Amino acid sequence: MNQFSVKNMTLFDHSLKRIIIAASILGLMTVYYYIPFKFEYIGNTHKIWAHRVNSIERLEYTKTQYRGVELDIVFDTATNTFDVNHPPAASIGLTLESYLSHLDLSQPIGIWLDFKNLTKENKNTALERLSFLTKKYSLKNSHIIVESPCPELLSPFNNAGFQTSYYLPNDLNKMPDEKLVKIILEINKNINLFPTSGISTNLNDYDIIAEHFPKYQKYLWSSKKTYALKLFSNSLLTWKALHDENVTVLLVKVNRQKGKR
Repeated sequence: MNQFSVKNMTLFDHSLKRIIIAASILGLMTVYYYIPFKFEYIGNTHKIWAHRVNSIERLEYTKTQYRGVELDIVFDTATNTFDVNHPPAASIGLTLESYLSHLDLSQPIGIWLDFKNLTKENKNTALERLSFLTKKYSLKNSHIIVESPCPELLSPFNNAGFQTSYYLPNDLNKMPDEKLVKIILEINKNINLFPTSGISTNLNDYDIIAEHFPKYQKYLWSSKKTYALKLFSNSLLTWKALHDENVTVLLVKVNRQKGKR
């Protein structure tokens, strides 16, 4: 074999090694993207729940991989049913009753109900229906979070043994200082007038609520992507929030597409 051939073989070997390494890294990144585990969850995986699990297909996967699930509900007074749906998306006719029937009682998980249309007019009827469903499916009210931006409407649910959460105004971190001060005062007023089990907001606002409401129980959700330009800072914020003893739950995106809606 001449010198030219040896050189070509060496170049080929180096190129092949680079391709194998690149393919291996890409493969690992793909696996890491889809698995529920992330490094920043270490030590706090019990706080990680799945966000927007609004279909049976998604529930069947997440109920075995996460400690809890969050879903959106709309109460229909005319039919006395909860529709599992996140408006303005079109309803698929999935009722909360049907949804709960797919839970595995031998492996109980937490349930976070984002109540999209809780009102003064429907709160009592909705509570009666929800209480009926929890009894029917042998669910503990204390394992269910009922969330609304109207804390004054959550008292009956609190009294019935449900966990309740005051859904805070969005994007506190983007508000001018003057407006933020007013909103914080309003939140504080509502918390004192209408006590709930906790408060809920986007992870992006964690630093603000941790500063102003350090001792209050917090339910958070993250809209952050697994791979993003701010990967390190996102991971650091997630780690920081999870190590806060007053952060009870962090909802995270489920990257699998099956059942997404």
